[in-house]
Amino acid sequence: MTKPIIGITAGHSKNKFGLPQIHLLRTYVDATIRAGGIPVIIPAELSAIDWQNLYAKLDGIMLSGGADIDPELYNGEPHPTVNNIDKERDKLELAVAKQVVEEEKPFLAICRGFQVLNVALGGTLYTHIHDQLENPLQHDSNKELSRDYLAHEVKVNEGTRLAEILGEPIVKVNSWHHQGVKEIAPQLEVTAHAPDGLVEGMEISSHPYAIAVQWHPEWIPTDPAMRNLFTGLVEAAIKNSK
Repeated sequence: MTKPIIGITAGHSKNKFGLPQIHLLRTYVDATIRAGGIPVIIPAELSAIDWQNLYAKLDGIMLSGGADIDPELYNGEPHPTVNNIDKERDKLELAVAKQVVEEEKPFLAICRGFQVLNVALGGTLYTHIHDQLENPLQHDSNKELSRDYLAHEVKVNEGTRLAEILGEPIVKVNSWHHQGVKEIAPQLEVTAHAPDGLVEGMEISSHPYAIAVQWHPEWIPTDPAMRNLFTGLVEAAIKNSK
């Protein structure tokens, strides 16, 4: 059986010598391979034509985590904690998100990707949860903790695709974000909440595989529920390739 090709979006950073590099944590690649897919990194530098050429060869897409989205793209409230704006990445990922929704190509959106999807479809974000949500949990975990640290529970809505995938009504998740979705885009269905009411899951039920989560399942590979998110994407991508 031919394995599906999964494109994974990437950002930018600099190495210890200050030289620019394409940035994608290996956990996304490992999770894709473990699920049975072939990962391909999508650089934000692609022209519109080059992106379309690559897109035609991809069976599924993963919108990965990363730095903050430019608040100007969704009339966001300014906040001093907003940092590392990557305009090239914003431009490409917003276009990617719109295209995979319109053309019904299977995708999984994680953390920043979760937020990109909402903005691309007309939603907004809290630019800093701690100052803009009433009685919030600490969603930006202490950086000294391991990435698989389970920060809080998430309640999954019954009857949703996400509930079917995870197989559990309540899951414990890690939490590495200071922003979150505020006004939900009309096309998206909310599928999960944190105890403080913050939205943690979204989907498009009519789409072959349009799943978005605010946490980082790629850092919790020993949990079958988290692995299911990636195997679900790969299985949907196989059907798409046919």
